[in-house]
Amino acid sequence: MKTRTYRYNSEWMPKGFLHDWDAHIYYIPEQIDVIERLRSMICTEFKNDEIFVGDIIPEPIGPHTLPMLEVNFSQAQYYKLVPWLDEYRESLNILVHPQDGTDYDNHTAKALWLGQPVRLKLEVFK
Repeated sequence: MKTRTYRYNSEWMPKGFLHDWDAHIYYIPEQIDVIERLRSMICTEFKNDEIFVGDIIPEPIGPHTLPMLEVNFSQAQYYKLVPWLDEYRESLNILVHPQDGTDYDNHTAKALWLGQPVRLKLEVFK
C-alpha cells in the first residue's frame, strides 16, 4: 500500500480562493532539488500575493504524466507570476492554463508552455 505524504491543492486551498489560472511545473526525479528550490523561491517572492502554492506531487495524476508542483493564481497575478516563472524555471517545463471550465481547451488551445510541452493524457477530459 502506498502512503501519500502530500495533499492535493484542492485539499489545502482556502474555501472561496479565486484562482483563474493554474501553473503545472513538471519535474523528473533527478530534478527534485530544482523543484524544491523553485517552490521555496515562489513562496518567498510571492508571500504577500494572492497565489496558492501546493505541495510537490511526486507521481503523475489526472492528465499529467509527470510529477509536478501546482500553483494557482488570479488574473491580477498573471503578468507578475508567469514572466517570473519563465525566468526562474531553470530546466523545468511549465504548463500555464486558464480555469474557465473547459478542461480540454484549457490544457490544449488555451495553454501556454514555458519550456517544452509535456505529453498529457487528454483522454481523461472526454
